[in-house]
This record gives sequence, structure tokens and C-alpha cells, in this order.
Amino acid sequence: MIVYDGEYSWKGNTTVKKRPISWWRSSYHLRVVDLSQGAPGVVFLKPHVVLFTDSGDGASVANCMPDLAKQICEDFNLDLNRVVWVEDHPEAKERFRIAVLKQVARLGGEAFYRVSWRPPGPREMDLIQTHCI
Repeated sequence: MIVYDGEYSWKGNTTVKKRPISWWRSSYHLRVVDLSQGAPGVVFLKPHVVLFTDSGDGASVANCMPDLAKQICEDFNLDLNRVVWVEDHPEAKERFRIAVLKQVARLGGEAFYRVSWRPPGPREMDLIQTHCI
């Protein structure tokens, strides 16, 4: 079930005492899918897929993925560790890539993550093609 499908943007600067996703204004097309809604009685290790596509307006997700993921999780009440994070490059030969976030530190109650990118596995590709595009 699609929870959200639309433009997701941020201003870059902030007036609240919270770090922005990026210091530059940006916009991405975002699709949030809840896999568990279509399969009652099935327990998913990662019940949500977040697919994001660059709109060409602003900073690249590659530069701010951990902060973007944390904000998306806050906005949509998701568990960061139970989401499949997928970047879509529609014109690229390798269209999809998966962001893997690994917590590397915690300071003052805030978690910090390192991001690595990899191609989707066959089952992830099935999920993406079936539920996200």
C-alpha cells in the first residue's frame, strides 16, 4: 500500500533547534510503501520501502542520506532500521541502488550513520518492481 507519493522538499535553513536535512534547499520525488498492508499475518523484517528520485532541484541525496532518512522516519513514523532505502535513477543503466545505513556513533541521544550503496538483490528488485514503480 502506498503511504505517500509526491514531492518531498526541505528549505535548507532552519529556525528550529534541529539540524536540517541539508543546508541547501532540495526536492525529491518520494514514494513510501507499506508492504505489510497487503499481507496480513505476514511479519516483514523491513515492512517499508522508501523510493526516492532526484527532481533536479537542489542537493544530492548522496550528500545527506542519513539526515534525510531520519527526517522521513520522523515524518512518516517509520523505524529507520526497518526500511529498504532505494534511490531511483530512471535513465541510468543501473537504475536502482540500495542505501545501507549503519549506526557508527551516538552522541547526546542522536545517532550518526555511515551510508554505503549497493545494487538491489533479486528479491529486492522484485519488491521494487511489484510495489514501487
